[in-house]
Amino acid sequence: MRHGIKLGGVTTAARIINRVKVAEADHVLSDLKDLDKYLATRVVDEMTRFEELIGADTRSLQGLIRELDAGALITALTGAPKLVRDAFLHSMSRRARARFLDDLESAGPTRRSDIEDARKDVVRCARRLSEENRFVLPSEGYIR
Repeated sequence: MRHGIKLGGVTTAARIINRVKVAEADHVLSDLKDLDKYLATRVVDEMTRFEELIGADTRSLQGLIRELDAGALITALTGAPKLVRDAFLHSMSRRARARFLDDLESAGPTRRSDIEDARKDVVRCARRLSEENRFVLPSEGYIR
C-alpha cells in the first residue's frame, strides 16, 4: 500500500516560484507547461492575485482598463474590497467612472465562480501586457 505525501500544492509552488529570479521562474514554468499545461495555468494564476493589481501605477491600470471588456471588469470588481475598486475607479476619467459605477450598480447578482473567472482573466490580461512591456507591477510579484 502506497501512502502519498502532500508537500504543499499549487499555492506553495506559486510562492516558491515568486521568490526566484524571473529567468529561472520562466524556465520552471515553461517546463511545467510542457509536462502539464493545466497545472502550469493553476500555478501562474496563484502567482499574482487580483487584489495585488492595485499596486500597479496609474498608467498601467489605465492601459489595463482600456484592454478589458467593461462587462468583464464589472464582474471582476463585484464584491471587491473598496480599496481594490477605488484603485481601478481612480484610473478612469470622471465621465467613464460615473458610467462604470452606474453599470456596476445596475448589475444583478453574480455567481462567485463568474467573479473568480473574471478576476483571473483580468490578471492574465495584466500578465500579457506586462510581457509586452505595457504594464508594470510592484517588484515583489513574478510579473515584471
